[in-house]
Amino acid sequence: MENTTNRPPKPDNYLVWAILSTVFCCIATGIPSIIYAAKVNEAYERGEYDAAQRASKNAKTWAMIGPAIAIFIWIIYFAIFGFAIIGGAMSSGDF
Repeated sequence: MENTTNRPPKPDNYLVWAILSTVFCCIATGIPSIIYAAKVNEAYERGEYDAAQRASKNAKTWAMIGPAIAIFIWIIYFAIFGFAIIGGAMSSGDF
């Protein structure tokens, strides 16, 4: 049996965040996040603690990039179309 007393704590795999990011935000950044999240547990069980830590960091990074891109796109969307709607309403006298 392997001695588990010298093992560092297992890093978070951020799998839930990866899945939520994929479903609600951006598939292109969610897929790498899910892949890295899956690698965390595998690397940790093999005793590759540095690899598990890197995979955890990458999973978190990719999971956060998706919502950041989505927020940026929504800001641009509302800036363009929001002002167009307000401008149209003001010019027609409805505002």
